[in-house]
Amino acid sequence: MVNRLFTMVDRNLTVPFTFYCYTDDPEGLDPRIQVIDIPEDNELEIYWNKLALHKPGMFTGTCLFFDLDVVIQNNIDHLLGYLSDKLTMVNSYWKGESFITDGSSKKPNHRWDMYANSSIMLWEAGKTENIWKEFDSNPDYYMIQYNGIDRFIFWNFSVDYFPEGHVYSRMCGYSLTNNNYKVLYKNQKKTVILDWDEFNLYYVPEASVCLFNGPTEDWMYDDFKHYWE
Repeated sequence: MVNRLFTMVDRNLTVPFTFYCYTDDPEGLDPRIQVIDIPEDNELEIYWNKLALHKPGMFTGTCLFFDLDVVIQNNIDHLLGYLSDKLTMVNSYWKGESFITDGSSKKPNHRWDMYANSSIMLWEAGKTENIWKEFDSNPDYYMIQYNGIDRFIFWNFSVDYFPEGHVYSRMCGYSLTNNNYKVLYKNQKKTVILDWDEFNLYYVPEASVCLFNGPTEDWMYDDFKHYWE
């Protein structure tokens, strides 16, 4: 998937760039990809490793990050125009402010919910180091308090967002008035069971990026292969 993402970036970003992959398994990567090794003594779990991208001295210049499960559909040069002194993230406009919750729920997944999404992040190296420093000051506490880095960032820092319309969700569309959340999935004994006949999958060809966020199956990518093959 790393090589697939590199192909899509190479096709859709016209400014000179260096492509980095932060990984503990560089085997098979395109030789044009620069590898940053995850330290062997790293104790961060799954997505929490993304916060290390904001470590002091990690990068220089303008940084644009993509999760591996995104599909870049069109030119992304304009995304760089939203660079600011803050971290710029995706606003999940398809969720809306009604998804904001406090920490009172007995269910961890329902605590401190919000609409920020880190599938795409834009920042100027050196200006977001406070994110890493705050997390690194008490990582065990933050990993227990928040269900993922999106919630940690949203509730502890002021961020900017890409405007609505550039990015959309494969399962939920691009706006609050056009989403599938009410019928997305059912929880049964901690197992997510999807009834695909109950909702539509979205395709917005004019958008720059499609997020395959949430429960996803491989066949959902079938109609998107022309973007990287």
